[in-house]
Amino acid sequence: MNGARPVLAVLLCLAGALGASLFTGCSRSAPPRQSSSSLEAAPDSAARFQEVADFSLLERSGRAVTRADLAGEVWIAAFFFTRCAGPCPKLTTYLSAGQASLADTGARLVSISVDPTHDRPEVLTEYAARYGADPDRWWFLTGTEDDVYGLMQESFQLGVEVGDVDLVAALRITHATKLSVVDQQGFIRGYYDGESEDGIAAAVARANWLVDHGPGATAGGGATVVGTSKVPLLNACLNGAAALLLVLGYVAIRGGNRERHALLMKGATLVSVAFLASYLYYHFVVVAEQGGTVPYNGEGAARAIYLYVVLLPHVLGAMINLPMVLRTLWLAHRERWDAHRRLARWTFPLWMYVSVSGVVVYLMLYPFNPPAQ
Repeated sequence: MNGARPVLAVLLCLAGALGASLFTGCSRSAPPRQSSSSLEAAPDSAARFQEVADFSLLERSGRAVTRADLAGEVWIAAFFFTRCAGPCPKLTTYLSAGQASLADTGARLVSISVDPTHDRPEVLTEYAARYGADPDRWWFLTGTEDDVYGLMQESFQLGVEVGDVDLVAALRITHATKLSVVDQQGFIRGYYDGESEDGIAAAVARANWLVDHGPGATAGGGATVVGTSKVPLLNACLNGAAALLLVLGYVAIRGGNRERHALLMKGATLVSVAFLASYLYYHFVVVAEQGGTVPYNGEGAARAIYLYVVLLPHVLGAMINLPMVLRTLWLAHRERWDAHRRLARWTFPLWMYVSVSGVVVYLMLYPFNPPAQ
């Protein structure tokens, strides 16, 4: 027993570090929707988000515009529609003011209509003239609904919803009003409030800095893409593997095969230890390099479920479960079977929950994370 105490102490220290990193991840994964958000990157931030996919849309001049036409340029994208009775006039007014700040930098404004059926080039031409839009530096784009909505939701990760056709046209479309700054390589480098002067000022500052310093430069070194690390996927796979081994181990012991049970539980332990090491590496190395964790964008009931049903129990369960697992394994090693069985009745379901909820956290943060609003 004495020989195991140093190992137990090290693992308990790791459990404490895991708990600290998990609580840090909890706070970072749900940033406040204000200027301190990790989405609203500072001008010299290393943050770099997803790449804008290829697209082909129609400019108000009638010519086709693709992503290749914007290659090598910094641009600020905004989504709007000309019949909008909500935030669009304010957003476009702020962009008009920001146009002057970008005049000498080479950065471009790109407004994309979410009502493309109505907003054809001639409509956009009239609308752009109303706001004094320079046709050389401020483009207004339209296209098919599939092309526009696909670009908005899949590349920019922004929401758009079309209401019933019986609604007044000015109110029928609900859409995100974030401004997205895109660098010379086509990567989104920050999201900013399109309905405030501070938001357009922050977006312009980010764009100007990228023009001056290039897409790979930051105040502290090279840029890293937020949310594209493969470590979270590896962690989810390790959690899934642990859950599978736990189920097989349970089946084995229920069938009276003690040797197979022992082998499977040792495998589950090794996989969980690998997960712990990978998780700590992600939070203490990868997160620092990429400028933050991926935020969960869900709101209302979905956000409450993520935080209080999935993430928080996962955090607490991981902290509580590690010493329980170690104790259960130690009792088996000492062949104290009655005590082992009594503790295993509590250890097994908690271990299963921690493993399965780890996979659920990954799914909610990545493939099923709602678009940012």
